[in-house]
Amino acid sequence: MIITPTTPARPARVVVIPCSGVKRDGPAPAGELYIGSYHRACRATADALTQDSGLTLVLSARYGLVPLDRVLGPYEMTFSDRGAVNDLTLQAQARKLGIDAAQDVTVLAGAAYVTAARTVWPHAVAPLAGLGIGKQLQRLRDLRARAEKMRTAQPVETVFTHAPMYDVPSDYRQTARLFTVAVAGPGRAEGDPVELFVIEEYNSARAWAKVLAWYMVENETPDAIVVGSESFDGAPDKTHGFVHDLRGEYARQEALDDLADQAAEQVDAFRESTADLADHSEAYEAALTEAAYSAWPLVLQAAANDGS
Repeated sequence: MIITPTTPARPARVVVIPCSGVKRDGPAPAGELYIGSYHRACRATADALTQDSGLTLVLSARYGLVPLDRVLGPYEMTFSDRGAVNDLTLQAQARKLGIDAAQDVTVLAGAAYVTAARTVWPHAVAPLAGLGIGKQLQRLRDLRARAEKMRTAQPVETVFTHAPMYDVPSDYRQTARLFTVAVAGPGRAEGDPVELFVIEEYNSARAWAKVLAWYMVENETPDAIVVGSESFDGAPDKTHGFVHDLRGEYARQEALDDLADQAAEQVDAFRESTADLADHSEAYEAALTEAAYSAWPLVLQAAANDGS
């Protein structure tokens, strides 16, 4: 029987952390050798970011990109020292590890490490760049908390492989009534809760479409979905918490649209009535003054509906 070797799956995420000047006295795996407090903070965050999948590497000025289980002896070297690891070595190491083409790369370290890592991955994300040590440690804590939130978040959408994304309820009652619509925005992948909206419409399809359109415009993002399992016909009760009420917003918009139609009609009427008058003639000016007075109530209504 011929056994065909398989290529190990490449990690979806690569996290690079720094070495540290403080080390154990004897040889130890890279994951245990470095005992500096800053390194430990970076390591804790890397562990959180790669808990479900991913690869953490130590970037050593002496040894380059090192997996956590590789045994190293103590050493003293920085990137500025002669004999420090160079760009070609780092690139070769990444190729050997099968991660040279990794797209999701995060460098949890200072400027020298970021510069070195970006010789391999120019697109690497550096969330600690430009921050003082205190703010770096706070950012590391925030990243750990965010990773934990993402890990424990309940999914709000399923993978629609053989079905349409939305199975809008059949609705043949063509009467205006209230709908509660749940929308999940860009933060849904990070565990952010859905937002609830109440709107008056004639059927579910129109209610969902109007709420989704409003959300995208208001938040300036197309990355949003209606969560059908949490949307329903009727008004929400107190157990649903905060709800955005869009009834007034759409009523205001409809009023503005109606005022715009009335204004357009008045403009057309003015043009028709003055078509035979010379511009700036006495009769034309009189007609213009009369049109302005007639339009003033529309201006006041428009200002009231626009919040001006």
